[in-house]
Amino acid sequence: MRNLNDRARNKKFKNKLRKSNKSIFLFFIVLALLFAALIFRLFYIQIVQSDELTISALNQLTRTEVINSKRGTIYDRNKKELAVNVTRTNIFYNTEVLEQAKKEPNADFKKRRDALFDEDAKLIASVLGEKTSDIRKKMKGEKVVRIASNVDRAKAKELKDLRTKVMEENKKKKNSKVNLYGLSFDDVTRRFYPFNNLASYIIGFTNDENVGQYGIEASYDEELTGIPGKNVALKDNAFNKIPLTDEETYAPTEGYSVELSIDANIQQFAENAAQKAKEENEAKFVSIIVQDTMTGEILAMTTKDDYNLNSPKDPINDEQKEKWEKYTSKEKQDIWYSNWRDFNVNDQYEPGSTFKLITAAAAIEQNKAQPNSMFVCNGSMRIGDKTLTCTSHQRGAKSLKDAIAQSCNMTMVQVGERLGSEEFLKYIDAFGFGKKTGIELYGESLGIVPRDPNAIPQITLATMSYGHSVAVTPLQLVNAVSAITNGGYLNKPTLVKEIIDANGNIVEKKKTEMKRRVISEDTSNKMKSMMKEVVTNGTGKQAAVPGYIVGGKSGTANIATPTGYLDAYNSSFVGVAPLNDPKLTVLVVVNSPKKAILGGAVAAPVVQEVLSQSLNYLGVPKTEEVEEKDEYVTVPNVYGKLIDDAGRMIIDSGLRFNTGPNEISDYAVVLSQNPDAGSSVLKDSIIDLAVNNNDGDTLVVPDFSKKSKNQVQSILNSLNLEYNIKGDGDYISQSPRAGEKIDVGGTVTINYSERVKENDTEDNENKNNVNKQENNTNNTNKDKKNNKENKNINNKDIDK
Repeated sequence: MRNLNDRARNKKFKNKLRKSNKSIFLFFIVLALLFAALIFRLFYIQIVQSDELTISALNQLTRTEVINSKRGTIYDRNKKELAVNVTRTNIFYNTEVLEQAKKEPNADFKKRRDALFDEDAKLIASVLGEKTSDIRKKMKGEKVVRIASNVDRAKAKELKDLRTKVMEENKKKKNSKVNLYGLSFDDVTRRFYPFNNLASYIIGFTNDENVGQYGIEASYDEELTGIPGKNVALKDNAFNKIPLTDEETYAPTEGYSVELSIDANIQQFAENAAQKAKEENEAKFVSIIVQDTMTGEILAMTTKDDYNLNSPKDPINDEQKEKWEKYTSKEKQDIWYSNWRDFNVNDQYEPGSTFKLITAAAAIEQNKAQPNSMFVCNGSMRIGDKTLTCTSHQRGAKSLKDAIAQSCNMTMVQVGERLGSEEFLKYIDAFGFGKKTGIELYGESLGIVPRDPNAIPQITLATMSYGHSVAVTPLQLVNAVSAITNGGYLNKPTLVKEIIDANGNIVEKKKTEMKRRVISEDTSNKMKSMMKEVVTNGTGKQAAVPGYIVGGKSGTANIATPTGYLDAYNSSFVGVAPLNDPKLTVLVVVNSPKKAILGGAVAAPVVQEVLSQSLNYLGVPKTEEVEEKDEYVTVPNVYGKLIDDAGRMIIDSGLRFNTGPNEISDYAVVLSQNPDAGSSVLKDSIIDLAVNNNDGDTLVVPDFSKKSKNQVQSILNSLNLEYNIKGDGDYISQSPRAGEKIDVGGTVTINYSERVKENDTEDNENKNNVNKQENNTNNTNKDKKNNKENKNINNKDIDK
């Protein structure tokens, strides 16, 4: 029985063992299959997908940092810097700087956070000179927000120092306050315009990303920007460089610099004249263009009011300043776009009688009329159901030359009829109206000119002949008048002379681009003769410049709008001088003058002022004998001078100066001036000064040549500069030289001559006297000795 049981147990055991072996075998089979699958997967990853996964991993680890390129400089035609690069600071605030306690109610935390923000906004505003409410409004949202952009580095340093001071005080008091802990700073390269408003519509400005927005900054943005560089490295999630990996840096390529055709001095003359005319005539705005008659280069172009390039979003006149806080965001945006719009290029107007030059030139060229051709003015003319009247008060028979001088509308209507609409439109088109001139600025207006001569009614042809029913840009008109007086050549107006690389090599040099010849030399000479008559005996007498032959044409026209004409005028005058060798064409448009309205009375004097100063500055020889009435003075050289010294020199020369709207420190140093030193300008003219306030980490060394030793020491101590003063006589030299830069804490060496002291002089004289006496005594003793010896010799001889 026991054997049977043992056999049964053995059999059962064997069955279990057999099953176990099967399970183990199956387990190992599955394990082998899994291992094979793993090997296959590893093989697939390591061999088949190796390149793809490597690239993916590197992409996740590779960090690329963009290195911005240096933006090119904008110069005037004399290499004066008009747009440069400076370092500014963007200031940020971390709104999550305050942590909420675990059991702190949300309402209590919000109250505590608001109190912190209020305190910080007050501290920040006190340093930046802004309103606390403006700073507080920006402390919204999550994480880090920007509270100030393009802050001067001196202000940023002051705020950093305040932050450090507050943190140290809190640490000493062992309190939990975190005032200003949320501040962070980012130094960036930004654009700076040394002369603020000068040529603002030409130069334009950049945004916070240093991208050109208007003017040359926008139209030449690609050339000025250059090619950004980059830094490529493998970094972990904490942006730490992974050890034993390579780092590649691709250096940026500096942007090209642009040399403009404008002359900063002539630009200043134009801007001063425009501002003066605006104030005297209580006008809405005044625009001026100065063009090189022969080449088409724009030497100056301005509209007053204009904006400050360093703060383009500021209001530009008293009316805007008074209402600024009341404007909505949308209204402010509309005002900005209006402020940045250049009337000379972007807008159009009915030119009025200045357009008579186009009518007359076309008629003479086509031999439909000549300067001596006779016409009759009855004061008015009926065309259809319209009656046209003449602005000239002289009636009866008159030549075309007299009609231009008197600005007779009725004569021009008759000239227009002789030309006919087809011929008239052909010359309007040939002179460049109704199309873009091609100047290097965006948004140029076409003007409004009829396209189909057959669709021009008689009344429109009549009014077009004296500058109504057509719209032109000031730039188109000044360019056409230059063509009339330069021999008949229509050139492309230009603002750019050269494109220059970082090494000073000329990449592109602009040349005069002639579009076409519109009239002959003979017609041009006849037109100049008639334009001279306008200034000599006609409506433009106030444009006469003593010593030069000046020609021109006045214009007065109601301001046209899409809904009709306003009871306001554009008063204008275009002048050319000297007519015997044309150099400058000047157009002045005065919009909505409140006093006189006629172009000959309002705009002609402005042309005279600009021509007089510009011709004198350019050294154009006078050909006419005149009795000098205007007093000219020479601009002193104030480069490197402290602002007080510079101002005194300028005022003593009979001039005034302007440093712009920014606050000027006592130790500010002049970096450049406009007009340049040595220029001859009218007495009481304004000299624009670009200064460095000497309140940053890098200072500009003043000119110490007229300072005493004590004054030099006081100035250098105030600027936190070390100094080494040698000698105590007259000033000899200094290092660094005036106008050169130096870091705070650097050393300035001043060399003076050695001064001979009075006591030393007396001692020397006494010594000389003593020496003389000793010499005399010695000589006397020698004489006595010699005499004694001579006596002894004689005695010996006797004894012998």
